[in-house]
Amino acid sequence: MKFSEIKHKIKNLGNFKSLEEIKKAGLRIVRNTKTGDYWLIEEEFLKPVVKSPRECKTILIKPEDLKYKVLMVHKSKEELKGKKVLDYIEWGEKQGFHKRPTCKSRKWWWSIEQKAEATNFFQLLVGDRFISAINYGFYADTEYYIVLYKGDKCLMGMALNSTITKLQTEFLGRPMIGAITGMKLQVYEVEDIYIINPVLLISQREKIMDIINNLGSRMIKNFLEELGFDPNKPIRKQEPNPLPDRKALDDIVFDALGLTEEERKEVYWAVAELVQNRLKKAKSV
Repeated sequence: MKFSEIKHKIKNLGNFKSLEEIKKAGLRIVRNTKTGDYWLIEEEFLKPVVKSPRECKTILIKPEDLKYKVLMVHKSKEELKGKKVLDYIEWGEKQGFHKRPTCKSRKWWWSIEQKAEATNFFQLLVGDRFISAINYGFYADTEYYIVLYKGDKCLMGMALNSTITKLQTEFLGRPMIGAITGMKLQVYEVEDIYIINPVLLISQREKIMDIINNLGSRMIKNFLEELGFDPNKPIRKQEPNPLPDRKALDDIVFDALGLTEEERKEVYWAVAELVQNRLKKAKSV
């Protein structure tokens, strides 16, 4: 959309006459999706956020896949004097936002609590794909649980994305009402998931980084396709044939657990059957 087409909708435009002037001042034009109005907000207060698993297509999140930003302001009104974001905050007060239970409990009602940066994101809602993203500087909306790990986030990502972890989500999750193929994991269910201790993977970090970079460069497919199964055929009549980088990831975890070749196949068969049965059941409702 051209600047000339939205200029009259920008509530705090002031004396700015062009998009170039706005960018030079370190500002960004932000649209309020509920009112349709536009505001100028300082770029420093806008942080990329993952709103939905549909935006998270790879294990390594790509900024170009994210459509939204969240307002992160951790300053008082006194500190914000002369800033455009203060106009937006004061507009919010006129709407009564500061009286809402969640907002009025904060030191500054507009300031979303800033926890330590999440090392990984774990899906709250699970469909036919499974991705536990490794996080580098992004925020997550309510469709993700955040993982705070003091160690190597890539090793944690390796553990969270293994097929062993996926198998447990299929046991613990429950179908969502009204969803075609999805299921939901409550926080206490995620807490019950067992993962391999990432510390056990340290000796293979270089190899793991190669695997993660390979997975991070491609879109994660639906899980049956990741494991090489035809969803239209009985799982037990097929041999597991996981994609090479998926197999490389799982093999490191399987090796650390000491699984035999038959036990590895059983993991693949078991998780594939659970996924296939869940999808079939959902489509029959």
